[in-house]
Amino acid sequence: MPDIIVIGAGPGGTAAATRAAQLGAQVTLIERAELGGNCVNRNCIPLLSMLSTIELLARLQRAEDFGITVGPAKIDPAKVVARARQISADLREGLAALLPTFGIELVEGQAKLTGPKTVEVNGQQLQAQKAVILATGASWATPPAGIEPAALWWPHEAMTLEPIPERLLIWGGGAVELEFATLYRYLGSQVTVVIDGPHPLPGEDYEVGQRLQGSLSEQGIEIVTNASLKSAIQAADGVKAVIATRRGETELTAQKLLCAGRTPNSAGLGLEAIGLKLKDGGVEVDERQQTRLAGLFALGDLPGPPYYSSVATVEGLVAAENAMGRARSLNRSLIPRHAFTIPEVGCVGLTEEQAEDAGYDVEVINIALDTSSRAVALGETDGGVKIVANKKQGKILGVHIVGHRATELVAEAALAIQLEALAEDWAWSMRIHPTLSETMQETGRAVLGQALYIPQI
Repeated sequence: MPDIIVIGAGPGGTAAATRAAQLGAQVTLIERAELGGNCVNRNCIPLLSMLSTIELLARLQRAEDFGITVGPAKIDPAKVVARARQISADLREGLAALLPTFGIELVEGQAKLTGPKTVEVNGQQLQAQKAVILATGASWATPPAGIEPAALWWPHEAMTLEPIPERLLIWGGGAVELEFATLYRYLGSQVTVVIDGPHPLPGEDYEVGQRLQGSLSEQGIEIVTNASLKSAIQAADGVKAVIATRRGETELTAQKLLCAGRTPNSAGLGLEAIGLKLKDGGVEVDERQQTRLAGLFALGDLPGPPYYSSVATVEGLVAAENAMGRARSLNRSLIPRHAFTIPEVGCVGLTEEQAEDAGYDVEVINIALDTSSRAVALGETDGGVKIVANKKQGKILGVHIVGHRATELVAEAALAIQLEALAEDWAWSMRIHPTLSETMQETGRAVLGQALYIPQI
């Protein structure tokens, strides 16, 4: 009889199973499809693989700037897809070999709860002595009224790169949508992104959105903001969509309409039958990932956004520790947000507006990446770093980066906020020269009025 039953073997589920096993639990992990879940097989990993190809292509197109003469770079879509699938296969194989080393039993099948701690799978009843942890992920959301399902192109279909549409319409301004916009623009599509908000990544700091919008527009991606998708139908010559803005309604025709909305995978689990009410298809949890039923935890996409596999992983660790009698919670203000666009985006903490609304006397510093000698040497000067600090104490409240390797740079910002670092700590911490991380150091100096590379006014 297992101590812990985990349903779903994506990043969150495998993290929960592994951590519980490390704490001495007998763990049964149930998965109805592939190890690694959506992230490894259909979402972030294969998409990032393809975006890595695009990033290399973009640099090759600027080879002359570095004194290198090369012939015209050309993408082979079939090889790009094959590489992405091989990476996913390698990761699945690695997980399959890793999990048994922790003593985790893997069961293939569709799981259904018959009680908070009892699970039916393959006609067999399993009883968890301590807890059941739900990590079932999400599926693509049903389109809103007026949008024909046949008119939509889902991300897993788009990652086949068949076809490469002459014109691609993308509904939504989140990270996934913008990553697909980047991918298909470099593949040769004419891309239009329709966003129900004032800028790309509407939930982020407005300057992040403005910087990113400028970069995407320079790449030839059309951005339509403060707009809604009123209707879309599949016609003989493509998708006919009606876009509504303050100026009125416009009809657009595109070969494909991509939508990446998601909804929690709660159907078929028997949750309502055991007394667990759902909200918008998701499961409500507390800061310990505990549902309202004792011994039943949920994590990742199942409780709803943000849909980040990194969050699911940490939530899996939190759920496992609490299921095993420890006390652990997740500080959601420390969750880094990202987009693997060109340039990348990495953000953590409060936006300027959020900090002001919270009552802070805010100090804001903006530093363009063209002040970084490393960025200049790399030819990657597009973007900048914005820091939001408490003016009185110099405490770092939020960091918002648009630029080369922003998804890596934001890691030290997340740690700084977690450790309640002050601008002085950043200003006097050492960095290697020349590196991109020196820009982070310079933002700390700037808060103190000691910036070395910003003109004094």
